Amino acid sequence: MTDDKLDLCEVRFSAPEEDGTIEGYAVRFDIVDSYRTSFDRRAFASEASNLPMLWHHRADEVVGSVRSIVVENDGLKIRGKLNLEIQRAREVRAMLIAGDIKGLSIGFNRLKDEARANGVRHITQARLREVSFTALPSVPGSHVTSIRTHETGRDLSAAAFVAACRKATRSLKGN
Repeated sequence: MTDDKLDLCEVRFSAPEEDGTIEGYAVRFDIVDSYRTSFDRRAFASEASNLPMLWHHRADEVVGSVRSIVVENDGLKIRGKLNLEIQRAREVRAMLIAGDIKGLSIGFNRLKDEARANGVRHITQARLREVSFTALPSVPGSHVTSIRTHETGRDLSAAAFVAACRKATRSLKGN
């Protein structure tokens, strides 16, 4: 007879996370926007997180907050959270999931810039004030890259749970 024992087994049940978490590029670097400006990679080097996320740059329509900001090679990557207790945030989330909108745009204070060819203003230092969801971002490629939903999150359906339990049982039995 073998002495099989299971020292610890923990099972937790929770609802799928649909907490409004989003990720995306708030602005792309070195790309000329519709206002004839471009942003340097170092323009936002000292940015803090926890900035407001707005609907179309409207200060009276805060829909969430930016939780982290990372300067990557090609753009300013943000991670934020929609406040799903607010109706407009739920509407923004629904439009993102449906693909009706995906654009991100920034509100900022220009601190330093330099003139470039063809009337382009290259921003070398700026203070980020907010990130907005918008249908038509002025900087090409500035958009939401992911939003946490049942469809894109972990598979926590009942069928998946039962299948995982059966697989674990077979593994414990040596099958």
